[in-house]
Amino acid sequence: MTVVRSTVADVDLDAIVHNLRVMEERGQRVIAVVKADAYGHGAEVVSRALVEAGAEMLAVFTVEEGIVLRRSGIGAPILVLGGITDPTEADAAVAHGLAVVVWDEERARVLAAAAAAQRVTVRVHVKVDTGLTRLGAPLATAVERYRAIRKLLGPAIDGIFTHFANADEPGDTFTAEQLRRFEQLLAALPERPRLVHASASAAVVALDTSATCNAVRPGLALYGLHAAPHLASVSLRPALRWTSRVHRVARAPRGTGVSYGHDHRMARDGHVATVPVGYGDGLPRAATGRARPLVRGRAVPIAGRVCMDLIMLDVTDVPGVTEGDEVVLIGEQGGERSSAEDLAAACGTINYEIVTNLRPRVPRRYVRAGHIVATRTMADGVVWS
Repeated sequence: MTVVRSTVADVDLDAIVHNLRVMEERGQRVIAVVKADAYGHGAEVVSRALVEAGAEMLAVFTVEEGIVLRRSGIGAPILVLGGITDPTEADAAVAHGLAVVVWDEERARVLAAAAAAQRVTVRVHVKVDTGLTRLGAPLATAVERYRAIRKLLGPAIDGIFTHFANADEPGDTFTAEQLRRFEQLLAALPERPRLVHASASAAVVALDTSATCNAVRPGLALYGLHAAPHLASVSLRPALRWTSRVHRVARAPRGTGVSYGHDHRMARDGHVATVPVGYGDGLPRAATGRARPLVRGRAVPIAGRVCMDLIMLDVTDVPGVTEGDEVVLIGEQGGERSSAEDLAAACGTINYEIVTNLRPRVPRRYVRAGHIVATRTMADGVVWS
């Protein structure tokens, strides 16, 4: 029997498929990014839904993330964005049929050796640094490196791509410059690989790259989250709802200290509700005194410090709060909404960090057409209904 605690994240798979369709409307193939456990939504089940809905390829950051998907039964193409660092990783990537990002001859040579030893072909995507200054072949040597990689791996080059630095910035002009640099590079290559891609979620909305590329590489947008407020012009549906339940309600007279250090003291006679969710589940400690979860359709303050396993809410202004009442950290309740963006703003961070911080001990329930079709817990892993 699958044990699901009162703190749980519900993931709407229909919303994820809807968001995939929105990305497809840009007229290019979709490489669906499911790194960091599908941005906290749960990579195994989300990946299956994306593949069944027609995603061209999945993308992870590490070889191990790719292995997890293979072991969950995903047979679709998987691209390892972080590349490989040593022969052990190369051997594992090749053994599990993962495509790997390369940007220099050394990594290509390691992959070629692993593929030869296993008598298989390894697919690679060549990454070019057009201005992010992170990973990729520097623009000045990119053509030379591409030719060297092609000599080692030949037809195994399945794609070429770059990544934009400022696509989510208001008034951005540098993305167009990066695209121009990428176009010049492509023109200098002996041939174009099967897949050419540049746009992640922000650029999918902000820039039309279809004259240059035949694929896009969204991550955040697949989960219904916008990369920036000014890019909220497309109709995405948030996929995740994060909730808990009240464990205890206690009277708290004026002056009562709440949580560690008694930084918070009740300003008046009231009630405090204790909820079993904390930074051990992924709720940032920075939410202390800032975030406002929903109880009975009302936003209420967190009273005192966020603990590892618990928070306390001042529910003095919400009549009738009782044990078992639902508490919403992300999602809707009673016509009110607390979004990942709201929680991020309260914590001084971005929505990416909020959702990817969700810990494994928060069970995931996966919903399609209003019915739970799978769960994932620490004890049982993924269980399909």
